[in-house]
Amino acid sequence: MKNSDIHAQIKTSTDSQSIPEVYTNAVLTNMTPYEFEITLGLGSSNYEGVRPVVNVRMSPQFAKEFSNLLHQNVKLFEERFGEIKVVKQENN
Repeated sequence: MKNSDIHAQIKTSTDSQSIPEVYTNAVLTNMTPYEFEITLGLGSSNYEGVRPVVNVRMSPQFAKEFSNLLHQNVKLFEERFGEIKVVKQENN
């Protein structure tokens, strides 16, 4: 499946329905030989630790395609708007 195929499938299947939006600033990943699991969450000083928001599971093949698509989009973003600066937090 090519990246353009992924976009086409998503666009046609969500045109007539509302999908939830999620903001995340924390992620936890896990994998087995059969699937990748990504837990997106919110970290805040209002509560201890990270509060999970959504769990996403996918095949290793789709995870690789997703990774490539995300990498391409970050590269395109930086070409248009400049380098994304990542601040490394120090461990206390």
